[in-house]
Amino acid sequence: MKKLSYLFLALLIVACSTDDNNNVDDTQVEWLYVHTAIEANATNSNTLVMPVTNDIFAFTDRPNREHKYISAEEFVSYWSEDATNSFQFDPPNAVLTSVDDDGVAEVEVVIVDASTDGDNITYTIQNPKLTENATFEDVSLFVDGNGDNNLAIGQSYQGGIIFYLDGNGGGLIAATANHNGTLNWYDAMSYCADYTVGQYDDWYLPSKDELNQLYQQQTAIGGFEGDYYWSSTEYNNGNAWFQFFTNGSQSGYGKSNPCYVRAVRAF
Repeated sequence: MKKLSYLFLALLIVACSTDDNNNVDDTQVEWLYVHTAIEANATNSNTLVMPVTNDIFAFTDRPNREHKYISAEEFVSYWSEDATNSFQFDPPNAVLTSVDDDGVAEVEVVIVDASTDGDNITYTIQNPKLTENATFEDVSLFVDGNGDNNLAIGQSYQGGIIFYLDGNGGGLIAATANHNGTLNWYDAMSYCADYTVGQYDDWYLPSKDELNQLYQQQTAIGGFEGDYYWSSTEYNNGNAWFQFFTNGSQSGYGKSNPCYVRAVRAF
């Protein structure tokens, strides 16, 4: 019975290496994770502490059949807001399996956060509640996966909403709303440079080309006026480029004139 959790891990590996459907679409790789330990403790109804005696085993389902071992530090980083396809925005389901004198017990949980001190990983459980001070023996935590990159236009991410993806894991994020009212170009530049959402303080007024990307995705992002928006690109010394969000036209406009403003940032 004490070896059952490790048998469970071995069966997962076998499952990864068996392909009974060669026609499965492999365009989206999804990684799954297994954390095993001799013992784990629920320090309260929402917190599970598991020692890290081995690296976390990660694998993909068929047809990819890849596997790797990752450190505790890398694993908990997947809950960071800065992580691509962060677990913070889509908390994973997990199956907590343990063994006692009555046999094998399983409970499905949702993990909303994770941290490590190097020796243990502390998981924050959303539901169901754990029994406070409970001890679990011969534990396996099987965590649902995250894709290599599931980011999408219109997705809330890192303080705003994604409106452009570069295909290499990066892109552009728009603030969730316009500045309240119009600004001249100089004030628009200052407003965006000073704009902050949580830890994200690297916002700026979009360039002419970035503003056009924003115009093209305005329906997915939402909250725009059918009016003029400033870009940061100068037309000449006294004018800067603006874009009309009704028909997409761009032109130079006196910097002292008022236009709407939407801050952006890159990731």
